[in-house]
Amino acid sequence: MKRCLILVTNLYPYSLGEAFLEPEVPFLAKQFDKVITLSIGLEKNAPLTREVPENFDCYNITSLPKKINRAISLFNGAVNLLRPARNVEDEAQKGITHRAFYEYFTARGEREFALCEKILQKYDFSEYDSVTVYSYWFFVAALVASKIYDKLSKECKNVKFVSRAHGHDVYRNANFIGYIPKRRFLLDKVDALYPCSINGEEYILESYPEYADKVKHRYLGTVENGISRMSEDEFHLVSCSRMIELKRLDRIASALVLLDKENLGKIRWTHIGSGETYEKVRRICDSGLENIKVDFLGEIPNDAVKDFYLSRSVDLLINTSTTEGLPVSMMEAMSFSIPVLATDVGGVSEIVRDGFNGVLIDESFTDEELAQKIKEIILSSREERETMRKNARFFWEENFDAEKNFTAFAKEIS
Repeated sequence: MKRCLILVTNLYPYSLGEAFLEPEVPFLAKQFDKVITLSIGLEKNAPLTREVPENFDCYNITSLPKKINRAISLFNGAVNLLRPARNVEDEAQKGITHRAFYEYFTARGEREFALCEKILQKYDFSEYDSVTVYSYWFFVAALVASKIYDKLSKECKNVKFVSRAHGHDVYRNANFIGYIPKRRFLLDKVDALYPCSINGEEYILESYPEYADKVKHRYLGTVENGISRMSEDEFHLVSCSRMIELKRLDRIASALVLLDKENLGKIRWTHIGSGETYEKVRRICDSGLENIKVDFLGEIPNDAVKDFYLSRSVDLLINTSTTEGLPVSMMEAMSFSIPVLATDVGGVSEIVRDGFNGVLIDESFTDEELAQKIKEIILSSREERETMRKNARFFWEENFDAEKNFTAFAKEIS
């Protein structure tokens, strides 16, 4: 049986984004004869940064700068906004902001589908016994994928449309106006929706219980890369994320300022990632930290992150986000036997078991509470920290091993 997969991504395998898709790729390559990757969120001429299997064909769909593409979608959305509302979902009619976002979202999906359609014209899909259209996000990528599905359904006998869902494409509060367009439309279209956590599955079904037969969580995973060492002469905590407001890295810095004058031994904080809040976080560290060392590594490739965990002693991964799906950064850390301190949001409690393989803290924590949690871990005995490290690795092996999770998932969607 000859199978084809059309994978709609935002960035992969270009740029440095969507590194968490990378471990899944070899398993997709084994299950499908041909994989066509359409990356819809890139800059013009973005470089191909990852090696891909031989049966992958990869396309950056845009021929214009990203800002111009978005401006065209904004313009098209504005034109639709001036027309009488037709077939607009109820939630989009709650106010002008919702309606404007709905029209922009729709216009962007239509434009990016048209670009994908030009690429797909070169393929004869009738030679395949089945075609699976797979969106990595249940957002604009899923709207594009739904239109690809509609087109191919007229040409092929066995086509299906599936999508993953993670964080901003699941939780309304992760979006700036608390609204995600075209939920019911996409739920009608998709054959199966796979949130990356039980919490995400429950969140979607709370609003759309009639789709219970379609929505089912499937965990992501990371690959085996070895074990990180525990520090001997300092306590080393690491954070790994974009530097944006919802990640609240300034709160980590502020908590460390409170610990700076205490006699807790040598402490080092390393952050991996870059973004808009860098200067804000840097100022807090520069003005308030004298004894605690800080390293900002910026955005680095995922392979470099793995090398860092292997070459450096790391004692704790810390994540203080206001919202999350089920972070791959936590899976990766635990695969290296690194415990996690994190806010109890989204699906985080499905990977961080408080007191077992890490520590949970309430989403509305104070700087003092965060400082106290860090302090308790630093002051715990070596035996207690060793046990938590072993538990982190064990929990990863049981639940987030890429070999098990992605083999099963690739078979399911094919």
